[in-house]
This record gives sequence, structure tokens and C-alpha cells, in this order.
Amino acid sequence: MATDENSIQSAIRQARQGDTDSVGRLYDHFSQKIYRFFVFRVKTVEEAEDLTQTVFLKMLRSLPRYRQKAGASFSAWLFQIARFTLIDHYRTNREIVSLDMVENLASPQLQSAPVPVSLDRRVKQVQQLVKQLPEAQQTVLHLSFVEEMSPREIARAMRVSVISVRVWKHRALKRLNQMLNII
Repeated sequence: MATDENSIQSAIRQARQGDTDSVGRLYDHFSQKIYRFFVFRVKTVEEAEDLTQTVFLKMLRSLPRYRQKAGASFSAWLFQIARFTLIDHYRTNREIVSLDMVENLASPQLQSAPVPVSLDRRVKQVQQLVKQLPEAQQTVLHLSFVEEMSPREIARAMRVSVISVRVWKHRALKRLNQMLNII
């Protein structure tokens, strides 16, 4: 499927008329992007796959009500669905951590001397650090750097202002830098 917004809109029109091939083309075009959005935010690959499927089921149900807005792409709308699906997932799958566990994590005995790190290991560390950021900041970083969306598209997908997107991105990068300097 061509990646321009006109061909996507054409596939949407055909999908609304019941063309299953068009639904398949939309899925093929966007499924990996949506999956990548989830894979670093949940514990297992299976959860990421399930959430991806959930997004596309919601997309199918909502497709008749979808209207293209000026300056907003279909992918921004789809990532908005993904973001709300992730928030619902977090709400229903909260972990309860005991205070003893938190105390053990803060133990000074866990401090160690810095060790030279390979690039793969460093990437994994950054991924773990990103998971420590607030959900909104994680989403902004993902949409900005992985999906290469503009601040305007991110703002539409997250239903916030462009300034909020820029502030969250700045704060996230600043916090990551601080955390990396500690390691």
C-alpha cells in the first residue's frame, strides 16, 4: 500500500463499504507501527500483540465515525486509539508492590562501580530508563523518534497542545540525560 494520505483515505472509504482487502491493507500498513508502540511499554510480546489486535478491532468499530480533520493524519487517529488502549491496559493490570520490596531496591549495597557497556546493552538500558518516564513522555518520545511524527501530529493523537508535546519531549530528554549520567 502506498504511504501517502490519499491512498490511505481511499482504503478507508473502501473499508467502510465492506471491502476486506482494504481493511487488510490498512492492517498491513499500520500493524508494525502500532505493535512497536506497545512492545516497549508492556511486559510481554504476547501483551503487545493482544493490544495491537485490540486497536485494530476498535479501529474497525470506529471506522464509520472517523472523519479526517485538517492537519491530522489517519495514523494520528490510530495512535490515539492505541494510547487510550494502553491507558486502559495499565488501569486494569496494575501491579501492587510491597514496601519491603521498595526498601530493598533503595539499599546502598546495590551501588556498584561503573562498567564499560556494549552498544546493545546501552540500548537496553535506555529502553529500561524510558519505561521509568511518565506514560505521556514515553508516548511523545516514541511517536517523535520511532514513528517520526511531527509535534502537530503527536498533539492531535494525544489530544493536547503542541506546546505540551514540546514540553514533555524536552522534559523526557532532560530526565533521560540525567538518568544516563547517574549510570
